Amino acid sequence: MTYHILHITTPNCRLSTDRGLLFCEFKNSDTKMIALDDIKALVIATFGVSFSNSCLAKLLESDVIILHCNDKYKPVGLSLPLERIVRQKVFYNQIAQNEEFERDLWKEILKCKVLNQAKNLDLMNIEGHNLYKLINRPLMDEANIARYYWQNYFRFFRSSLKREHKGAETFENGCLNYGYALINSLIHRSLIIHGMITGLGIHHKGKYKSTPLVYDLMEPYRPFIDYYFYKFTLEFDEAYEFEDFKAWALYIADCIKNYRLKINNISYKIIDTIDIYIEKVADAYLNFDCSKVFLPVLEEQYLYIDKHRNRENAE
Repeated sequence: MTYHILHITTPNCRLSTDRGLLFCEFKNSDTKMIALDDIKALVIATFGVSFSNSCLAKLLESDVIILHCNDKYKPVGLSLPLERIVRQKVFYNQIAQNEEFERDLWKEILKCKVLNQAKNLDLMNIEGHNLYKLINRPLMDEANIARYYWQNYFRFFRSSLKREHKGAETFENGCLNYGYALINSLIHRSLIIHGMITGLGIHHKGKYKSTPLVYDLMEPYRPFIDYYFYKFTLEFDEAYEFEDFKAWALYIADCIKNYRLKINNISYKIIDTIDIYIEKVADAYLNFDCSKVFLPVLEEQYLYIDKHRNRENAE
């Protein structure tokens, strides 16, 4: 099965479902369709998109997560399937919040994230960084590591740049935040499918309108987004300075579909590794054992080129 992140970027279109298919009808009467089972996420990034409650219900029943953006491509909300219990032992073990297990799991997640950040700086040819040395310290200071990483990362773009989270004003930070929101939505979807409680974090603490487990588990994938944005600026040369958010949205969707990782000698798209990652985390909760958790390693990813598809396009 080929999973897709479907972007709706054409205004004034109507979505509907029938016989297991999602139909998108445009103003010029052109209609496109895709199987509901092939969609992992639907990104609505334009105005005037309409759909009925019946259509929305069908999408959610098919475990499609819907990311709503404003007219500036800034994600502003999610439509999610209902949380459910899938494995009772995982559910109760998560509620138990075994401190030793969660401390060990967070240590592995954080180490993976920082290793991915260090490798990303290597791939960007950022010389003289000491991120690998910071990883090997007995107690990693996440805040200082993040500050050091962003200082080095933004050296490639503009030295005056600083990391902006909410309400980002610079194009670079806006692109990064969009990419993180996309990964966030996919991890949120997978956690619900595997019956985990998104409001119970491993490291991040729960607060109003937060999903701390999503924030915890998306950490190793953040450097992937950082790397894809770096590649985006290279591919489009200096065109990114024109703030073409639509081009970035389509580019990042292609990256997580075309870049792959091998897990047990089987090649998976980045978008599919998220489900494997979350499933292994859920497995770890069965016996409070994080030794077999799969963690995505940036260094091991590779770009898969579908030669048959390229040949068809050439013809």
